[in-house]
Amino acid sequence: MHDTGARLVERGHQVDLVTGQPSGLASRADVDGVRVTYVRTPLPKALASRGWTRESLFGGVAAVGAATSRADVVLSFLYADAYGASLSKHLPGKRGKRPLVLKLTGAVPLWWLDQQGQRSERALLRRALDAADEVWVNSQYVVEAMADWDRPMRVMPVGLDERTFVPSADRDPRPLVLCTAAPHEPRKRLVDLLDAWSSVRSQLPGARLLLTQRTSEGTRAGLLDRLQPQDRDSVEFTGLLDDVQLAQAYSRAWCMVAPSVHEAFGLMTVEALACGTPVAGADSGATPELLSEPRTGALFPPGDPEALAAAVVTAASRAHDEDIRSTCRASALRYAWPGIIDDIEARLGRLTGQ
Repeated sequence: MHDTGARLVERGHQVDLVTGQPSGLASRADVDGVRVTYVRTPLPKALASRGWTRESLFGGVAAVGAATSRADVVLSFLYADAYGASLSKHLPGKRGKRPLVLKLTGAVPLWWLDQQGQRSERALLRRALDAADEVWVNSQYVVEAMADWDRPMRVMPVGLDERTFVPSADRDPRPLVLCTAAPHEPRKRLVDLLDAWSSVRSQLPGARLLLTQRTSEGTRAGLLDRLQPQDRDSVEFTGLLDDVQLAQAYSRAWCMVAPSVHEAFGLMTVEALACGTPVAGADSGATPELLSEPRTGALFPPGDPEALAAAVVTAASRAHDEDIRSTCRASALRYAWPGIIDDIEARLGRLTGQ
């Protein structure tokens, strides 16, 4: 949300962003030219026990914000927000006629909500999809995954910060593999990489693995327990890195591993490519779209450690190809912010008649 707003501000647009926080008083701030309003949206235990989330409750804030704002267009990044904002369509005058765009940041298949028994979420998303003038998603994968909603969707990917994520360091002298997957989220499948690591090291002697997400001591110990004793010293937990540090780590690595399944996009895959580094990615979600240029990486079937190890070796073997940095970066620049903002401006212009 913020990055989209900041890039629109750079193009001369005025952007007001309303977002929630679990505690504290409501406040306002100017962040990179975006006027941000922080609203306290606590989640009572009674509602949490019934499956509600703070994001669902934020629809009420969105309804008030849309009713009082003089904006030309409303862009919502959550379907509860979009439904709340859609209530302003009943107002007279300009506020009742302005376009509403729903930008879904993930995939929410209809069958999955039914399987989870999420009837209230299903109804909320249905209303939001029906109320929106356009629905934007991050990848063709999401369009196909949500086809059962029978709602046209336009692919409008998240943007790459092409200024920060550039090749910024020499390759490490020894094989270096990087992974940014969150260890606490099962869908990210970091365990698949740990299960494959001994096989990777047998094929890339001396290889080291950098894991760049925050981990508790217990989680770290559980991950290391999956390794052979002789391989445990080859894994380093860096904790969270800022963008500059992450760009340097991508640049030094021989390859980055993206083991996640059902990714709606995969920004870190694109960031690694922008830094000139090949990616070994799971053949799932949007990852095959991001690695459509064969030389930029290698795909493996999820849940297959030997195939994962082979993909890592293949991707790493290309790290020193003469033109691999430029090839990977050119592939990533399809998603750079300037082109994405061009598309957003064009779509919003058509919707508002400007």
